[in-house]
Amino acid sequence: MLDKLKDKYVFFDVDGTLSEYRFNDQLYGGKCPEIGCQSLNDLLFSNLFLNARPLKTMQKIINQLDPEKVFVLGTIVTNNEINQKYKWLEKNYSIIKKENIIFISSTILKPDVIIEYAKNLNIDINDTIFIDDRLDVLRKAEELGIKAYHPSSFTE
Repeated sequence: MLDKLKDKYVFFDVDGTLSEYRFNDQLYGGKCPEIGCQSLNDLLFSNLFLNARPLKTMQKIINQLDPEKVFVLGTIVTNNEINQKYKWLEKNYSIIKKENIIFISSTILKPDVIIEYAKNLNIDINDTIFIDDRLDVLRKAEELGIKAYHPSSFTE
């Protein structure tokens, strides 16, 4: 699989793709799945994201890619979350350049964001790859001509 990513511009989701989809030893989504947290209090005031377990497989993959072509495309809801995710990425995926980290508020818009980045950076859409854990978003990406993979494609 690594060969498919070489020389491509690869956009990685965060939650469930670069990190485990569990927080406080509970399945991510818990009590309020519409905003993806155990509770609103956790989302606003705790270190919910800062303490997420990074996925070693993804760390190994990213460390073998060209840092200029590695992007993070995640969703956020609060300032607390965005600050924690920046710190978490710096700690666990230090090869990723801060200017290549993109946070948006809607998961479903991720493929559209990739299209706009490709246009802005003068990248052929065939040279982009998107890795996310949500099948609906991956399907939309492929409909737009973006090669898309689920994290399970990288496990043996």
